[in-house]
Amino acid sequence: MEAHSFGYWLRLRRKALDLTREGLAGRVGCSAGTIQKLEEEERRPSVQIAERLAEIFNIPPNEQPTFLRFARGELHSHIAETPDDAPWNTSAKPSRSNLPVMVTSLIGREMEIADVRNYLLKADIHLVTLIGPPGIGKTRLSIESARATVPDFPDGVFFAALASLDSRALIAVTVAQALGYVGTGNVSTLEQLKEGIGNKQILIVLDNCEHLIEDVASLVASLLSVCPRLKILATSRESLRIPGEWLYPVPALDISGEDPSLDMDAALNFPALILFAERARAVRSNFVLDAENIKAVAAICKQLDGLPLAIELIAARMRLITPQALSERLHDQFILSANGMRAVPARQKSVHDAIDWSYKLLSEEEQNLFAYLSIFSGGFTLEAAETIFSQAFTEKTVSALVASLLDKSLLQMSLDSSGEARHVMLATIQEFARQRLRETDQEAEIRNWHLAYFLDFAGQADHALRGPDQPEWLKRLNSMHANIRVALDWAIETGQTETALQLAHRLWWFWSKRSEFNEGRQWLGRVLAMPDARLFPDLYADVLTQLAHHTELQLGGKAARPFIEQALPIARAHNNPQTLANALMVFGLVLTFEENFGAARSALQESMTLFREAQDQWGTAVALMSLAYSAYRNEDRETAFMLNEQALTAFRDLGDQYFQSVCLYEIGSFRAKQGDLKEGLAELRESLRLSRELGSRFEIAGGLLRLAETEQHLGQPARAVRLYCAARNVYESIDPLQPDDDLRFVEYLAPCRLALGETEFETAQEDGRAMTMEQAIEYALELSASSSA
Repeated sequence: MEAHSFGYWLRLRRKALDLTREGLAGRVGCSAGTIQKLEEEERRPSVQIAERLAEIFNIPPNEQPTFLRFARGELHSHIAETPDDAPWNTSAKPSRSNLPVMVTSLIGREMEIADVRNYLLKADIHLVTLIGPPGIGKTRLSIESARATVPDFPDGVFFAALASLDSRALIAVTVAQALGYVGTGNVSTLEQLKEGIGNKQILIVLDNCEHLIEDVASLVASLLSVCPRLKILATSRESLRIPGEWLYPVPALDISGEDPSLDMDAALNFPALILFAERARAVRSNFVLDAENIKAVAAICKQLDGLPLAIELIAARMRLITPQALSERLHDQFILSANGMRAVPARQKSVHDAIDWSYKLLSEEEQNLFAYLSIFSGGFTLEAAETIFSQAFTEKTVSALVASLLDKSLLQMSLDSSGEARHVMLATIQEFARQRLRETDQEAEIRNWHLAYFLDFAGQADHALRGPDQPEWLKRLNSMHANIRVALDWAIETGQTETALQLAHRLWWFWSKRSEFNEGRQWLGRVLAMPDARLFPDLYADVLTQLAHHTELQLGGKAARPFIEQALPIARAHNNPQTLANALMVFGLVLTFEENFGAARSALQESMTLFREAQDQWGTAVALMSLAYSAYRNEDRETAFMLNEQALTAFRDLGDQYFQSVCLYEIGSFRAKQGDLKEGLAELRESLRLSRELGSRFEIAGGLLRLAETEQHLGQPARAVRLYCAARNVYESIDPLQPDDDLRFVEYLAPCRLALGETEFETAQEDGRAMTMEQAIEYALELSASSSA
């Protein structure tokens, strides 16, 4: 730690008062961890904490403004050996600088300032460009980063604001004026700059380069080529693209997300919340973050993408409204139109103005694609954008235009869970783009292109979900889920009934395998309610069958019966054997729930026959597995075991991991109870691993339940209770359990309660209830491994 640092001073003063970190934290009103981070220079204090420290350490009132600058990292000076010295009071000759004086504190950029300063102090780096979207705070970060380097540039640190320039001829003149050079008639301004800077150790900040990017790049390249000790810090929404440039993407302020445990102590770790609170306090002096408003403030900051400009503008509304009310009223148009201060550049008066500044710098094709891309929800892949929009562009390819928007910070790029690159717009930028799309007469056409793409995408997925590519396609569907929702909603709202039915039909097994029964039921219900849905009887019967299936899994056979009774006659009346086979299979499961096992077997056998006639191997295997389930519920465990083994062989041949996991937990449970402990538990473990890989909560719960039954059978009631309760947790995460399910769990637990006694039973029950799903899986796998050893 440097001897002149604030952290070092703070540690000396704390020890001089014989205070522990906990003791000082109690006086300040923060956590001991925060004090530790301050002392170790891992973060800077907020203005509120710095002011409180000034009070605690009795800093004289006339020295407090300078002390605050020292604490916030805006002042560099030398500390003496004794803790009573005031290192912020320095008589050292200041470097030449015209950096603007800031009237508000900078929140949460300590790490970024340190990063940029480190770049600027490296001997081999001469150009650093801060890039980022509108409102991210590039200008402010450049000023404070430059201020932090003032002692390191003895010949001066200078700031040149380029945003207001509308002519390339003024760039060099503006830079020269910032350095204090007076123009001469016989030497060009560029030559004057080269000669004036020469071998001096100077830092120049060039702010807002994007609208004159080519000419700024040319000037910078010329200066750096002849001024060996010159450093330049630029801010732009895209890079200068000259040799030796180092890019520093400015991140959004850290946001709390949706952490349910967020409290006041944790809030101090999130700069977005601190910034909101400080700016709110500027317009309402009694505003404080407290237990009542902190969740609302966190939600606001999250919706604002952590953009400093947006947070500052919205926080100014606290003068007339509570955070809770603001959170409820916050919508995209409200965010875009929030007004800022009068005495600031036009582009900073509102988020709309900030984005519009960048938008107007785009070419016509870039503007068009920017608007088109707003139809995506949750991001998009380059392949999706190229497929949907390639027909609309002739001069440049879609990939080139996307790359240009990415370079200009109007798009962000990240990797999804499968490692595929995805492009996203920040919410505030996306709403601006949507407004541009609404202003055209193309919105309906563009949305129909989007719908057509995802209808085809869902068709590919529906086929792939029945084979060896199932895990990959489940991830792809999950990453595109928001877009699929938007597409389906558009089809329903615009009355495209056949397309809506087709899309819903193709999503059946995605919703089912992801245990999204509630969402599936809602979408299927909306599609079936479309006025002319019955005009497409085959699709209508299929979607009704799917609704019955989701309802049966979530709410039971009684709730599902009306839907399947409606679907069956329609399916029989139309000559599509697979539609009828699906309906009969679901009907057989409903009958199984009703314990009408003879009728269930008949329906399921007819279903299997139809699947075989259609040469649908996957459907045949599902019907076979359904027969096994019906036999299991009828206490015919031998038949269930035999049929599940046949189905498992078929699913392994097809590569369907999801239904392998279902068959395996039934087979493994039976085998373990028959005494083949090693093989049975190995199958139960394999089942749980497969369902975890696929993220299927319903089958994870089923696997935990079968392992609980096995542990109970093996005389391990405490283990069984933990797994029963963990399985119940997972079932409840899908949807509340029904009364019949509650009774079944009571029956499961009753023998364990008798075996353990009340105290041990309650302890095991609490252990199981406290487990997360992942903890329960790990516990179950450890138990099954140790039991079979």
